[in-house]
Amino acid sequence: MSKPARKRNNQYYLDRLRDEHAGIFADYQAGKFKNAAAAILAAGLRKQQDILVVLKSAWNRADAAEKDAFKLMIGCVAPATVLPPTATASPVPLSPSTYGHANRNATVLQATRKLSPVLSAAVRQIMDRRKLKTGQIMREMGISPLDASLGMALHRDTQVRDDLVKALEVWVEKNSRS
Repeated sequence: MSKPARKRNNQYYLDRLRDEHAGIFADYQAGKFKNAAAAILAAGLRKQQDILVVLKSAWNRADAAEKDAFKLMIGCVAPATVLPPTATASPVPLSPSTYGHANRNATVLQATRKLSPVLSAAVRQIMDRRKLKTGQIMREMGISPLDASLGMALHRDTQVRDDLVKALEVWVEKNSRS
C-alpha cells in the first residue's frame, strides 16, 4: 500500500516555517508580514507564481465570450467594431438578412454575456407577433420551459449562457422568415 498524499496547505508550510526558519516565523507571529503566504514566500518555501503562467492558465480556462471581453478591456479590439448596433425604441421589422448581419456581432462580440439589443428586439418582436411567452420559446428551442434565464435576460438584462444565445439566434433566424 502506498502512503496517502501529504497535504501541502498553509499549515504544512507554517510548520516548516516554524521548524526551518524560526526568525521569519517569529516575524510572522509579530505581524510583520501581511499574511502567512508572504512569510512563506520570504522564507523561500514556496516560489512566487509567474504572472504570465497565471494569465496563460486563466486564458486557457476562459470561454470565447470572456476572451472577447478581455480583449475589449485591454484595447485589443476597437470598441466601434465590437458593439452591436443599438435597437430603436419603436419596433422595426427585421428581415432575415438584416438580423443575419447583426447576428455576426451579437454573440461573439457581446462582451458582457448579455443579449445584444438587436437580438433582444428581434425576440420581443417575434414574441409580440406570435403572442408567445418565454417558456414557449424555450420549449421550441428544446430547452426546459422552467428555465427562466431567457425571461430574466429580456426583462432584467441578466447574463445568459453561450449555448442559450446560440439556440436563440437560430430560433430568431427561423422565426424571422415566417
